Amino acid sequence: MSNRNAEAVNEWIALAVQDAILSSGRTKRSLSDETGIPYPTLNRKLAAKTEFSFRELLLIAEALGVSPATFTPPAFTR
Repeated sequence: MSNRNAEAVNEWIALAVQDAILSSGRTKRSLSDETGIPYPTLNRKLAAKTEFSFRELLLIAEALGVSPATFTPPAFTR
C-alpha cells in the first residue's frame, strides 16, 4: 500500500469514528474517559494526524455500542 493510500485509509477511519461519535450522542471527552485514550491523543487521531491502533478501535466500538467493522474501510471488507 502506498503512503498516499495509507493516508486515505487513515482519514476514512477517522471520519468513521467521528460519525459514530456523533450518532451516539456522546462527547469526545466522555469517550476519552471511558476508553482511556487521552483526550489530546483522541483529537489528534480524529484529525487523522496519527493512526488509531486496532486496540483503540476495539475500545471505541465497545464504548459506542457499534461493531468494530464500522471502522473498516469498504475496500477491506471483501
